[in-house]
Amino acid sequence: MAVVRAMTRGDLDGVRRLEAATPEAPHWTPAVYERFLSEETPDKRIFIAADDSRTVGFAAAHIISDVCELESMAVDSAARRTGLGAALLAALKEWARQNGAIRVELEVRAGNTSAVAFYERAGFSTDGRRRNYYREPDEDAVLMSCPLQPNHAS
Repeated sequence: MAVVRAMTRGDLDGVRRLEAATPEAPHWTPAVYERFLSEETPDKRIFIAADDSRTVGFAAAHIISDVCELESMAVDSAARRTGLGAALLAALKEWARQNGAIRVELEVRAGNTSAVAFYERAGFSTDGRRRNYYREPDEDAVLMSCPLQPNHAS
């Protein structure tokens, strides 16, 4: 069973391996990942799903004002359709809510119909498209968002 938690420096190689094996994921430099680990940027976070000390999924986000942007998400092909994506998204949404975000936004390749369906099941709705946003191959981005319920104090 995989455990979902915030990424630490020791998880970086596993996240980069998974990113490299996922053609749909943005391919970032090590410096970009370092910014997610920096204490100077608490508005950035990567959550990972780890199974037997192997990274099988991750979700990277950034909060700007009251909006959380899901910047990248990947789940190992052998671990898809097991609930890991939903668990990563739930952790990310809770972190965003606790840090003042009122909604999560994302862009996804229009041709990635399984990802679009996954986000719809997770409560996201389509807000629009960005024509020819992606390259190699050229493809539109579907813009999606999901409102976050306010945090209620006990």
